[in-house]
Amino acid sequence: MIDIEAVMADFAVRQAERQTQVVEEIQQLKTVILPRLQEAGIARVEIRFDGCGDSGAIEECVCLDAAGAAMACPDVTLQVGEAHTTDGAGSEQLPSLGQALEQLTYLALERHHPGWEINDGACGELVIDVAEATFVLDCSLRFTATDDHSTEL
Repeated sequence: MIDIEAVMADFAVRQAERQTQVVEEIQQLKTVILPRLQEAGIARVEIRFDGCGDSGAIEECVCLDAAGAAMACPDVTLQVGEAHTTDGAGSEQLPSLGQALEQLTYLALERHHPGWEINDGACGELVIDVAEATFVLDCSLRFTATDDHSTEL
């Protein structure tokens, strides 16, 4: 017989561990990403996402210089010890700067808006101001509402 209380307690422990891991990964990525953006002369990054119906994705990642002109995201690979990802087989890979920006966005959504891709979903953007070293996640949560009335005549 399944002990539902034990299952729920185990789930709560694993969720807390995951949240701690996500916070640590976000901090690590922020620390790694900022210098790379500064070196490339990028002043601002806008990473747009959209999701609904149990699916969601990064739609666009725009890098801007100090004058606000769009520029390509540098094709640089992060160094050993900076950040890493694990592929499906469990082997570590060094991400590119673009991959690290996407990973940061997905982690921020997981941390602050879990389920952003479910049902009506959500859209928004993560904005990085390089000079100010700020990371702001703007998220618009969508929902369907009804206004029901019943009147006996």
